Amino acid sequence: MSKILRQSLWLFLAQGISRAIGFFYTIFLARSFGVENFGLYSVALAYFSLVSIISEFGFNRFLIRELSLGRLKLPQLIFNIATLRLLIAALLFVIFGFGLYILDPDKLRVNLALLMILAVFPNSLAQTFDSIFVAFQKLQFSAFAIILSNIFIVFLGVILVVAKFGPTGAAIALILGQFVYVALLFLLLKSNNLELSLKASINTLREIVLGSLPYGILGVLGLLYFKIDTLMLSYLKGNFDTGIYSAAYKFLEALVFVPSSVASALFPVLARLHESRTSEIRPIYIKSTLSLGVLGIIIAVLYIFVLPIIIRQFLPAYLSSIQVIQILAVAIPFMFLHVPGAQVLLSTNRFLKQIIILSIFTLSFNVILNLIFIPKYGYLGASWVTVASEVVSMVAFFGLLQIKVLRLK
Repeated sequence: MSKILRQSLWLFLAQGISRAIGFFYTIFLARSFGVENFGLYSVALAYFSLVSIISEFGFNRFLIRELSLGRLKLPQLIFNIATLRLLIAALLFVIFGFGLYILDPDKLRVNLALLMILAVFPNSLAQTFDSIFVAFQKLQFSAFAIILSNIFIVFLGVILVVAKFGPTGAAIALILGQFVYVALLFLLLKSNNLELSLKASINTLREIVLGSLPYGILGVLGLLYFKIDTLMLSYLKGNFDTGIYSAAYKFLEALVFVPSSVASALFPVLARLHESRTSEIRPIYIKSTLSLGVLGIIIAVLYIFVLPIIIRQFLPAYLSSIQVIQILAVAIPFMFLHVPGAQVLLSTNRFLKQIIILSIFTLSFNVILNLIFIPKYGYLGASWVTVASEVVSMVAFFGLLQIKVLRLK
């Protein structure tokens, strides 16, 4: 557990610094853009996240698991996975391009979304390289690349927005920042003498696709679960409601780095324990759940009392977001408690079918409630749906964990 905490600390510090910078960057963008343009920017960013996750399609989790267990060698995996991700990203860019231009009447939103999607190409390579450091538990290198690339994005974004490039300038900063991210990780890989290969293999590609498929499905379902409210708000209520909701939700997203740092360190460790020492899984799960639960409650309290002060002081046009903040804060402890159990289940392929079924259920629950409440209650309806979805998701996954893993120990 101490090694997990040490590795988590690296990502925690990196993400903490990056999120702190991003916190002020979000305030800057929200003030500079105004509510409607900030809503437009948030929707475009949601498309970037969606295409990024689809193009990743579970390859990174597969790479981490296989390298952690020593089943496949790095040269066999890295070039093949990077090639697959770039090809899928290119295909998705074409599909989304045609689809959005045909179906979305707001061409400014379409153009900004497609510009954001271009950032997926360097991001695909960066995430693939980053997975190598996660698998080998060298998260200090991941931390270094994350901090520097985020500083670059914010620095360039501020310059371009001040120069009156608006949301387009922020999108350009994101694209160039992803190129900096991948360049840093590549240099760090070379400095660690990690071998890279430029040979593609049909057998390896087949093994990667089959092994990654469940994780890919789960990744897409998970991203839809987190982003569908923003997209539905945009199309059902317009950019103003989206801007109000996004101002609060982006601060919530900024907090996800806390459990995700622990998750990144937990995953390779749990993957090895599932193979040999399953009795050690329960104490790790209990300790990490208790730690994240307490931390989630503390952060929720700070979220409720500190963020409204910041909104009133720096974002007076977003005062309606305070209601959203107070509602979303209820979801934070459940989000944190959910993470360790999810990693226990995801770190072995024995429960992936059940996890997919549960994920489809929780996503469907989220979409149905949003369809019911967003048209009538707008961003407040979306906020309460987020809370309800987090509670249902945590309870459902804990039930599966109890039946399949904990009860067997």
